[in-house]
Parts: sequence; C-alpha cells; structure tokens
Amino acid sequence: MKSSIISGESRKGRRRLQRLMKPFAVVLTVIGMLAGVGGCGSTAATSTGTIQFWNNLVGDDGPQMQKMVNAYNATNPAYKVVFQPMNGNDLTTKIYSVMQTKKNIPDIIIGDEFQTAVLQSQGLLNTMDQWQQNEPDLVKKNFLPQTWKNVMVDQQAYGIPMYMYQMAIYYNKDLVNKYHLGYILKDGFVTIDEIRSLKGKIPKGMYGLALGNLPWAFVPLLYGAGGTLENNMSDLTSSVWRKPFEKLIAAYKDGVIAPSDVDGEQAFGSGKAVFAQLGTWSQGNMSKTLGADKIAEANTLQYDSKHFSNFLFQCNWMQLKDPNRSAAKSAAAAKFVDYVYKNWMDWSNVGSISPAYRDLNNPEYRKLIQASFTNSERERKYITTSNYIYGGYSASAWGTYADIVFGNVSLNDGLKTLNLTAQGQIEIQKES
Repeated sequence: MKSSIISGESRKGRRRLQRLMKPFAVVLTVIGMLAGVGGCGSTAATSTGTIQFWNNLVGDDGPQMQKMVNAYNATNPAYKVVFQPMNGNDLTTKIYSVMQTKKNIPDIIIGDEFQTAVLQSQGLLNTMDQWQQNEPDLVKKNFLPQTWKNVMVDQQAYGIPMYMYQMAIYYNKDLVNKYHLGYILKDGFVTIDEIRSLKGKIPKGMYGLALGNLPWAFVPLLYGAGGTLENNMSDLTSSVWRKPFEKLIAAYKDGVIAPSDVDGEQAFGSGKAVFAQLGTWSQGNMSKTLGADKIAEANTLQYDSKHFSNFLFQCNWMQLKDPNRSAAKSAAAAKFVDYVYKNWMDWSNVGSISPAYRDLNNPEYRKLIQASFTNSERERKYITTSNYIYGGYSASAWGTYADIVFGNVSLNDGLKTLNLTAQGQIEIQKES
C-alpha cells in the first residue's frame, strides 16, 4: 500500500496529531494503571512559589506562549509559572505516570476536548469551581456556547476553553480573479462540488485544491452529510462516512485535486493551486510566501451547499486532582489562566481561533485571517464541536484517509480499516 499525502502540511499535521490526538493511543498502554487512582492523594508539584504548566505547545505556538509566560512572571506574581512543553504522547504518558506515583503533579495542563472527556471519565480532573471562584471571568457567558460545551461533562465544567483550530480553505485572490471564480466564494463556503466544477476552467498544471490533513478536515464533511461523532463512531463504514469519500474520490479523478506526491503548501504558496486545505496555523507561512494581501480563508471544505458545518477542534486548560495542592496555589494557577484569557491577542499570530467573546468582538482580532470563522453571527452559527469521549478515535487510522481519496486502497477496504482501527481503540478503552 502506498504512503499517504507526502507534503509539508501532512508532515506538520502528523506532528500536530502527535501533540493533540495521538495521546489516545498512548493512553491504551498505561490506562490500566489508573483504575484505582481516581481522586487519590498526591504530592504537590514543586516547592511553593512556582506553578508547573505542562503542555503540548511544541510548534510555533510554543515560543509565543513562552513570551506570555515571561510577561506574566515579570508582573512579579506570588507563584511564577514554569513553562514545560512536550510532545503530546510524552505529555499523556507523564500525566498517567505522576497520577500513578502521586508525585510531581502539574498545576495546569492543556489537552484537547476529547482528552478532557477521557481524563474526567477516569476521575483525574478537578472541576473549575475553585478557579471560577477566584477568577470570575472564566465562566460560560464569556465564551462561545459551542466551546463551553466542550468543557462540560455531566453538567460540570472540567476545563476552560483555550483555543480552536481546524483545516481551513485558503484561496489565492489573484487566481480567483484571474479565472473568474468569485461566485464560489459568495457564501463564504467552498464545497467539494464547487471544486469539481473547476474542471476545464483552470489550465493544465494548475490545481483547484491542494489537500492536507484529511482526518481533521473530514469531520466537517461527516457533519455535512448528516452524521455526528456521537451517533456515528459505532460504524465508520456507514453512508455518512462513505458519501464524503465518494465525492472526494470523484474530484481527484476529475484532476482538480493535487496528487499525493505534491506538497500542498508549496503548491499553493507557488501559485499552482487556487485553493488549499491548510491549518489555521499556516496563515503566517502563507502570508510570508504569497503576501498577506493575496490570501484569505473561506472556512472548512463543505460536503454540499445545503448543510454547512464548521467543525472546530479545541484545546482546554485543565487541572489534575492533587489534594495536597494548596488553595493559594490553585488560585495562582487560575490567575495565570485568567491572564492569558485577558491577553490572548498577544498569542493570536499563531493562527489559533479564540473561543472568547472578548477577542471575537475586538476590532483588531476581526482583522485576522482566522477571524473568517467567527466574524459574523451566521458563521458562528455554523461552528460545530464535540467532546464525545470516543471522538478522537476517528483519526486512529490517520493515513488511510488519504489512501482512500488517492486510490491507494479501495473505498470499501479503506472504510473497513478506518472502522476496525477505531472500534479496536474504543473497545480497549471501554474494557480498561
């Protein structure tokens, strides 16, 4: 079987997958240790005077967060923050290790919405009650309702929304004008059928769409086809999974999608693709390559023009249980989270989408390219999220998505692989 997308965006996506979603696979090797941990006692993370902040910010977002930590520490707080970035699988392994040994438990962690649900199900997370008592702005009314949904389990908040991200559709303004394609962008969404319509409208050697990181981008297509993670993770061979693949395969066969051996980001950056499916974090690179005035975003790729869905992934602030953590230290952790919440714009240039009204309604934020997801009430209405405990396993067979679209495996065989892999992961978690 041939390899999946061989592109810069794919490689970045795989690294980001390790940071944000691959931890679920690591969980399976250590989760058995945790059956009796729950709310067990533990030793405070470090000596009084520091807050240990474990996170998976190892990309461009890491240096930016380090700057924010430095700025916060420069305010001379009673507890200074120690910034500890690590790869996602290492972070997950360390979390389970310290909860087992009951030593060196961090005071703040970052994890995606699925990990929030998993850790809560194992009894490892504090609710946000204490943080909210100390920092009253960290509450539901200040965040998009879809993002607050992603920190809620059993009617309790177990996290604070930090940022959202997804694979956006970027477009080259000059090429859109040159080939008279403005009609595609009238509603702010680009569908697979509209990409297919580019056949014969653009010259040979020019691609309509360069794909990247299909597993993430596929979830909005699943929702557009009438599915949800909550209702359709039990069978990844069902019609709501099959139909989007059929459309993507047809578009590839039409020749409007760049082949697997083309670097999607390079193709778009060199003007060889009108549209590109790239991460919201890619806006900095594209702005430098093509010029910020020559690119724009148009939400996520859509299944059709009748059922729009911008499914966004999310990372949350969380706190692991540690009865030996003092109330003062917990309050200090909340103070830092509140500082980032109030100064989130200092971090906006990494391409993340803010979950907070404080930023979304800020005129400066609304100028940012990623604000295309939230600038209007209409676009906000189409934002879909989920913290379904098994939702992360939709990306278990990561490379199979591209193998299906590019014809390396048949649709039937590919769907079977997706389903078997996901069901295996789900069953192991259930048994543990």
